[in-house]
Amino acid sequence: MKWLLQWSVLPWSVLLISGLIYQSHANADSNSSDKDVAAGARLYIQCTGCHSPSYHRTGPKHCGLMGRQIGSVSGFEFTQAMQGAQFIWDKDTLDKFLRSPLTAVPGTSMGYKGIASPSERKQLIRFLSTLNANNPLCKR
Repeated sequence: MKWLLQWSVLPWSVLLISGLIYQSHANADSNSSDKDVAAGARLYIQCTGCHSPSYHRTGPKHCGLMGRQIGSVSGFEFTQAMQGAQFIWDKDTLDKFLRSPLTAVPGTSMGYKGIASPSERKQLIRFLSTLNANNPLCKR
């Protein structure tokens, strides 16, 4: 029975990763290397427990994240800390937040310790940068 459960999860995860990598490659900006975007798509799988590219879950959706005021996406109920933070999501603010969410925005409900590796943060940010209006993952 255990092998059956593992087999039933494997195809779904492989399809999800393959789809994220394919879609992110198709929408990578000229400053994003394909390797970084693909690695970022694989890292993003860890985020899908709470986030989705195109719809809200426990955390807000990520489509259109770059250039958006923190704590402002329509239809999601943010903590007062996130609503009160006064910055725009860009590569630098995402890097700071992903390094340590609780340090970057004290009082956030994102109970994730952060990503210590600068290269992994860079890769994830490159992937998140592809989640824009041109990305089919954002049209669902």
